[in-house]
Amino acid sequence: MPENNNPHVARMVRYLPFDPSHDQIYEEYQVARDSLNLDTVAYDYVLKAAKSGAHLIILTGDAGHGKTHLCRRIIQSLLGYDESEARKLINESCDGRQILRPKESTQSVRALRIFKDFSEFSPGIAAKLVDDSNKDDAVTIICANEGRLRAVLATKNAGDYCRELLDTFLSCFDDGKASKDGRIHIVNLNHQSIAAGADGQSLGDLALRDWTSGNRWRACADCDSRDGCPIFRNREMLSERADSELAVIRKAKLRLLFATLERIGYVITIRDMLMAFAYLLTGGLKCSDVHKMLKRRKTGWQQAYAFYNLAFEAPDTLSREQLKRLPLMQQLPKLDPGCRAIREIDERIVNQQEIFVHGQLDLQFPAPSVIDDDLIDAADGIDEIIGDPRNKKQRSAEAQNVMRVVRALRRRAYIDGIGSQALDMANLGFPYGRDYLSIVHGHLDNAKQTLLKKRVIAGLHHIQGLQFAEQTPTLHLVDPAFGRSMSGTAILAARIKPANVALLRLSKKWGGNDDMAFHVKESVDWIDRHVVLRIIDLQSQPHDLLLDLMTFDCVLRAAAGHVPTKFYEHDIRRVASFLGRIAQSGRVNSDQINLIRDGRAQTISIDGSTILVGAGA
Repeated sequence: MPENNNPHVARMVRYLPFDPSHDQIYEEYQVARDSLNLDTVAYDYVLKAAKSGAHLIILTGDAGHGKTHLCRRIIQSLLGYDESEARKLINESCDGRQILRPKESTQSVRALRIFKDFSEFSPGIAAKLVDDSNKDDAVTIICANEGRLRAVLATKNAGDYCRELLDTFLSCFDDGKASKDGRIHIVNLNHQSIAAGADGQSLGDLALRDWTSGNRWRACADCDSRDGCPIFRNREMLSERADSELAVIRKAKLRLLFATLERIGYVITIRDMLMAFAYLLTGGLKCSDVHKMLKRRKTGWQQAYAFYNLAFEAPDTLSREQLKRLPLMQQLPKLDPGCRAIREIDERIVNQQEIFVHGQLDLQFPAPSVIDDDLIDAADGIDEIIGDPRNKKQRSAEAQNVMRVVRALRRRAYIDGIGSQALDMANLGFPYGRDYLSIVHGHLDNAKQTLLKKRVIAGLHHIQGLQFAEQTPTLHLVDPAFGRSMSGTAILAARIKPANVALLRLSKKWGGNDDMAFHVKESVDWIDRHVVLRIIDLQSQPHDLLLDLMTFDCVLRAAAGHVPTKFYEHDIRRVASFLGRIAQSGRVNSDQINLIRDGRAQTISIDGSTILVGAGA
């Protein structure tokens, strides 16, 4: 059989920033045959808004979310141009000065004005152009990152229209509305998630399905290197045609991995996603690289290029400088399941046999032997690695091999769903992540919510330095004038009833099912990335604190009795400051002092010259 070169592999490699051919990731330089058109919620929302009487649509978000891509597709769908014509218009006629008319004069649609990039103008000039756009009936689309947008709309030269836009933009962070009346829309792509959507309909699932589909891999059918190719092996593991049931599980685990990263505060753009998937499938290898490596050694090196190893550990063929160009690959190692020992899983993958099928390409490891073709099949656990080392060098080599194999087995166990789903978040380093997901997915009944709320209150007490002889459902707030309690005695400013403490998902804070018109959830592919801790003080004022997964995990670790203060220093300070503000607003002027001493509540009051000490409420 011949040594083929798959053009689809070459196309994926062009998405990687490792050489000058890295151009397909940018909309302006793509060609129609290489473009990947994902039907995002944002695209549907913008198209619907443009057809429904919108006057201005702002697309904001970090570079790489696909703002230019959205504009090109809107030109196609709304004005009737084909892809190459629309891309030419994007490059030549979208600086906000030109009006784009329908391709056919018979089309009864409104014209478009597009600001492709606000950074091409100074803030003053851009603000004047925006104000002038209010004088005609064209639909205006503005693309800008958040910082540049604020600078333009708040510049001293800005007119009334810019100030109206700024007020609308700022209000969307408070009320979660993409629009107030359907005339001005704010589509914040920083809220867009590549992991949103169930049943394989997330943006990540759609991209992987497109890139692993059978038609793109026909060139591999008669390739001489196919059986030893790690790229084709990755495709097999993620292709629903090749192994439907396991592929669905693996994609679900990848989806959870990326969703977890988003929930600890990292914004994944579509550009990040495409570069990451190109890397996970190819490892930066081209077909010619695979042919050369197979001539040097048939098996044993491919495990380093298995997608579940690439996600957390770079192969030797890539330098640290190259990997730095892939932002997402700098973040994923934080969640590496290979670095976390869970007894239930380790017992199965290390000591039990027949967990994995023997002879799989991604589970073949080179043995610490002088024989080049000597292999270790990791499906047999680590028994083949452990030998009889006779010196320090041999002991070190054995330890390195054991560590490498066990980490790979843990990653494979996670991606294949070995073990219960209850351990998924613990695998990624968040033992309380399951509680977090139960809130954002709305899976808590009243009884479970009450128990979880009690644990959260215990965590808040620990963060304030309060120690109780027995757990209490009432939230006690330390008087901020006395700071964090460290001596066993604390002066209290307020007590909050359990009924006045609530845990909500962010989308619910912004409105329920009866208040969904122009809700931010309708404007982008959405997942809830924050849990809202709501506390109502003595004056019946609600106070909300957004908890990402990291901060939530910090609070529940504190409830268990210990939290690493150095690691969670920022989160602890933010939570303590929030509680201090509530304590300050809820403080009641009284001759009675409430305190916690030796784990028990007490009150101190003065009657003339007598100090009275009693048990607290």
